Amino acid sequence: MKNKDFNQLWNDGYNFNNLESIGVIEAVEAYTLDSDTAEYFAGQKVGSPWGTNQVLEYSQDDSGQEICKKELTVLPGNMLSLQRHRGRAELWEVKSGILTVIADGKRHDITAGNDIELPKGCVHCMINVNDEPVTVIETQTGICREKDNIRLVDFSGRPTYPLTSEVEYESAKLYREIASTIVK
Repeated sequence: MKNKDFNQLWNDGYNFNNLESIGVIEAVEAYTLDSDTAEYFAGQKVGSPWGTNQVLEYSQDDSGQEICKKELTVLPGNMLSLQRHRGRAELWEVKSGILTVIADGKRHDITAGNDIELPKGCVHCMINVNDEPVTVIETQTGICREKDNIRLVDFSGRPTYPLTSEVEYESAKLYREIASTIVK
């Protein structure tokens, strides 16, 4: 995305009258954690504008908790949406490169061989500010659904849900700050 496009999205603020915005708000507010069934399977590729996202394993333990392990590759100069989840926690293990992470309004730079835990509800984002791809193993635990992604800000211009808390606002400010360094 071009600098002007991202800044225009940010400067315009949240448009509650836009049909895509209304659709996102309605979908998030209608979704319940028990409203659908598991959708991941080993080998599945999930489309993304920022790199690759492939399911390595999917299982359920005896209590019904789901475990989904994915390999993600974030291409240089790309960032995932700033988001949170109601149904799952995540563990990100960096296999190669340096992953920049926003977690509840704080920036972390995670090098290969290290990891970060993101509890359920944490406002978070993966970012690659470097010149080499970053590979991450993401392990989701809880209720693992793509529909549980509550996208708050998106570098690629996809529709988002409005910010509703101080930690979301602080995370969004940091997201914009990092995004402005990427698009220059």
